[in-house]
Amino acid sequence: MKLSLKNALQLLLCAFVFLSLIPGLVAAADTKFTISGSNVTASSNDGNVPSNTVDGNTGTRWSASGDGQWIKFDLGSSATVAYVKIAFLNGSTRTSTFDIQTSPDNTTFTTIQANVTSSLVEGLQTFNFPDVASVRYVRIVGHGNSQNAWNSYTEVEIYGNGSGTPVEDSVTVSTPGQLQTAINQAIPGRVIYLENGTYSQTGPININGIHGADGNEITIKAVNRGQAILAGGAYFYLYQSSYVTISGLKFTTTTSTSNNAVKMDESNHIRLTRNEFNLNETGATNNWVNIRGVNSDNNRIDRNEFRSKADPGPIIAVDGNGTNYMSRYTIIDLNYFYDSAPRITNGKESIRLGLSGVSLLNGNSTVENNLFENSDGDPEVISVKSSNNTIRYNTIRNSQGQITARHGNNNQFYGNFFLGNGTKAGVGGFRIYGTDHRIYNNYFEGLTTDAINLDGGDWDGGPNSTNYGSGDLSKHWRVYRAQVANNTIVNSTFGIIIGRSYTSAPVDSRIANNIVRNSTGTLYEEVKTSNAVFEGNIGFGSTLNNRSRSSSEILNITPSFTTINGLQKLTSGSAAVNAAVGSYPYVTEDMDGQTRSTNDIGADEYFSSSTAIVREPLVASNVGPDSP
Repeated sequence: MKLSLKNALQLLLCAFVFLSLIPGLVAAADTKFTISGSNVTASSNDGNVPSNTVDGNTGTRWSASGDGQWIKFDLGSSATVAYVKIAFLNGSTRTSTFDIQTSPDNTTFTTIQANVTSSLVEGLQTFNFPDVASVRYVRIVGHGNSQNAWNSYTEVEIYGNGSGTPVEDSVTVSTPGQLQTAINQAIPGRVIYLENGTYSQTGPININGIHGADGNEITIKAVNRGQAILAGGAYFYLYQSSYVTISGLKFTTTTSTSNNAVKMDESNHIRLTRNEFNLNETGATNNWVNIRGVNSDNNRIDRNEFRSKADPGPIIAVDGNGTNYMSRYTIIDLNYFYDSAPRITNGKESIRLGLSGVSLLNGNSTVENNLFENSDGDPEVISVKSSNNTIRYNTIRNSQGQITARHGNNNQFYGNFFLGNGTKAGVGGFRIYGTDHRIYNNYFEGLTTDAINLDGGDWDGGPNSTNYGSGDLSKHWRVYRAQVANNTIVNSTFGIIIGRSYTSAPVDSRIANNIVRNSTGTLYEEVKTSNAVFEGNIGFGSTLNNRSRSSSEILNITPSFTTINGLQKLTSGSAAVNAAVGSYPYVTEDMDGQTRSTNDIGADEYFSSSTAIVREPLVASNVGPDSP
C-alpha cells in the first residue's frame, strides 16, 4: 500500500503524540532546566539543605521530617514542564510517597500527581505526566517513606520546554548615594549590585518600608564578594521591610557612630548571607547584628564570618520588643565566629536569643551548623533567653564559655560538639535553668569547666512557670523536668553536675544513658540533693559519684573507646552497645547523624566502618562566606 506524503506525516504525528503519553517515554524536545541552588527553597530542613538537590552530587541531600514537608524549585521564568526525575536517599530499600505540584505565580499551586510512590531502585527515577504549560514553580510535597516520616531527596531534575533562565532585573551602584536611591526604587526581584570600593557615610543606609516577595526577593549584593566595604558610620537599618537579602559585603563600620552593622526593626524574611563582619570598635557597647521589634520573624543569618569582637555587646542579638513580643523563627546557620576577646563577665555573647522580659515567649528559632573558635568574650557563648528554640549540630572549639539556657523553657540542645585543648580555663558545655529542656547526643572532650550543669536556682517559678512577678524574670529559675540523655564526656575536668550554684535543687529531672570518662574529679557530681532519676549511665576513670547510686543508675565500667577521626567512639565489644534503657523517643539518631536501632549508651551509636557518617565536627572550610 502506498502512502501519500500527507498521510505519512499524519501517522508520524500520531506516533509522536502516542509515545509522548507513555510513562517513561518523553519527547526529544524536552530538556533539563538549569536551576541554581539559590532558586531552591523548602518548608524546613535538618541541616541537609534544599540546594543539595541540584548540585549534581547524589552524596548530598535535602531532608525534612513530617507529612507535608515540601521542596520548591524556581525555574526562573514561565515554561512548559513535561516530567520530573528524583533520586531518593536509600531508594533501593524504602519507597517514598509525595505529590508533584506546579504554579505560575508561587501563590496558586495545582497538584499534577498525588500520592506518587517511588520504586525500589537507586538513582534517578522518572515521573511523567501530561505537559503543563505556564509553569514557573515546581513543588514536591513529601508524605514520608515506607520506614519513617522523613522526606530525603538526593537529586531532582525537571524537564520541559522553555529556557527557564530569567532576564535579571538589576542595577549597579558605586557610591552610598546611588545605593540609597536604588534601594528606595527597588521592586520585587531586583538585584542591586555594589561595585568594588568603600561605601562610607556618617549614618545608616535605610531600607524603610521596602518589600520583596517570597521567591522574588530584593537582593543587595557585592559584584565581587568581600570587595564592597561598608565603613565609617555606614550600616543597614531595616524598618518595616520584608524579603530583602544582603549578600557578599564586608562590614568595617566604626562603632563610635553606630552600634550596629545591621539592624532589623519590625522586619521579616530578611537574609544576611556570605558577609564578613569585622567592625572598627571604639570601646562602646554594640551589637553587630540586631533583630528587634514586633513582627520581626522568619529572618535568616547564614554563611557569614564574625571576627575579633572586642567591645561589649552580643555579636548577634535576637530581641523582639523586650516586653511582650519575641522575634520568632530566626535561623542562624553555617556561620563562623572566632577570636572574640577579651572576656568580660556579662554581655558579649556570640549569640543571644531573647531577653529576660520575653523569656517565657516562644522564639522557635534554630541555631545550627555554626563553628565557634576561641569565642572567649562571655561566659555564655550562646545565651538562650526565650522558649522553644533548637540549638543543634554546632561545633564549639576551645571557647571560654558555655551554651546557657539562661531564661525560658522547652529548649532543645542536641548533636553539638564541644572540643577543648584540656588546658585553657573556662572551656565548658551547658549551664541550664528553667523547665522541660532536653540535652542529648552531645559530645564533650578536653573541657576545663562543667560539661553539663543542671544548676540550682535562686527563683522557683514553679513546675509550670506561673509563680513570678516581672522583677523575677531576670533571676536564675529553678530547673524542672530537664532530660539529659545519651551524651558523651571524655578527658575533661568535670562531668555532669546537679545544682552547682544557688539554693533550689533541680526537680523531676532525668540523667540517662550518658557516658562520662574522665581521669579527675567526680564524674556525676550531685552538689545538691534532688529527686533526679538516674538510669543507664556509665562512668569510668575517676570518682564515680558523691551520692549512693546503684550500678543500674551509674555503672562503673570502661566504655571501651577507640579513636576515630580524633573522637572517642565505641568499639564493638563495649558495654555501652545496645544497653540504653528507659523511654527517650526523641533519641533517634546519634551524634554522627546515623539512625539508631537498639540504642547504645552515649552520644555515639556503634556502627561498622562501612556506615556513612552524616555529621562531624565542623572546620573553617565548612562555614562562612566560602562554604558550600
